[in-house]
Amino acid sequence: MSNFTATHQALLFAWISRAVVDEVGFKEGERIMRKAVKIYAMQRGRRMAQRAKLNGDELTMNTYFAYVEYKPAKGDFKKKLVQRAPNARVNVFKCPYYNVWKENGLMPYGRFFCLEVDKAVVKGFNKNLNVDVLGTTPNGAEYCDLIFEGGNLTLKNILKMVYKKFKLRKTVIMPFEYHVGHTYKTIKEVIYDELGSRSKTEAIMERALQDFTKKYGHESTEIVRKYENTDFNNILEREISSIG
Repeated sequence: MSNFTATHQALLFAWISRAVVDEVGFKEGERIMRKAVKIYAMQRGRRMAQRAKLNGDELTMNTYFAYVEYKPAKGDFKKKLVQRAPNARVNVFKCPYYNVWKENGLMPYGRFFCLEVDKAVVKGFNKNLNVDVLGTTPNGAEYCDLIFEGGNLTLKNILKMVYKKFKLRKTVIMPFEYHVGHTYKTIKEVIYDELGSRSKTEAIMERALQDFTKKYGHESTEIVRKYENTDFNNILEREISSIG
């Protein structure tokens, strides 16, 4: 069993970003990577929506909170709910992505992730929902500041959401190796679409995987590669049979 964490995803993303920037320059590299993050995040949101629909749940912001398929390790994040209703406002003061990018001098490349991911996951879940990202630490803010419109996290709704998440935990939470594999495959596809060169795309991804291998070993790299043929637009068949 793999021991992938948020740090694996953060580093792989930043190493790919750096390789892209080295190939096409900073301005074009940022555009490509932000596009890739949007597509990656929209796919995540669509999977969440598929699970919710199978359970007959409306695609509200409170449902979104319950179906998040991403569970970081305890202590990875330090957050504070500073407004409950009618919109939920969350401030994030500690984040493993920021920390590992800072430690490894990768902030200029990792920060692209935070410019797009939150808004795009929500839009993938329901195009009529919105999260307003007022600032992110990797992009110079003192803390990450997000407003989830219509979140309405009253005490009653929080208790409902927590209970729902507990019931769903075995069917909606995906392991981090899945998220890392998803990051790798989707970004690779976007880079190829943008550059139109299979050889350049492979060279970029190999440079990133070399860094990943140095940090985590060949076995971890092979785990990432095994997701190359996974359909990240849809939930797995085994999930469909277990939902309900």
